[in-house]
Amino acid sequence: MGEAFEAFLANFETVYHINGQHVVEINGDKAEGTLYCRVDLISSENGKKINNASAVSYKDEYVYEDGQWLIAKRTSNFVWNDRQELNQ
Repeated sequence: MGEAFEAFLANFETVYHINGQHVVEINGDKAEGTLYCRVDLISSENGKKINNASAVSYKDEYVYEDGQWLIAKRTSNFVWNDRQELNQ
């Protein structure tokens, strides 16, 4: 999965993930949370800069192991997508 994600990101010159609200409910060594994020993927097409923007919410399940919190499961929900040329 890591290789496929890396290959996908190679299509873009710049990648931004701007994290917003993060709400977590902890229950012992497990937790559930929701994270809101804006993703901007900037590419060049025919000499023009194109921004592919998305709003994403992640529903996460976490587990506390060996002194750290880890994501055990993540479900992504793409709320909206927008594609437009950037002014240079």
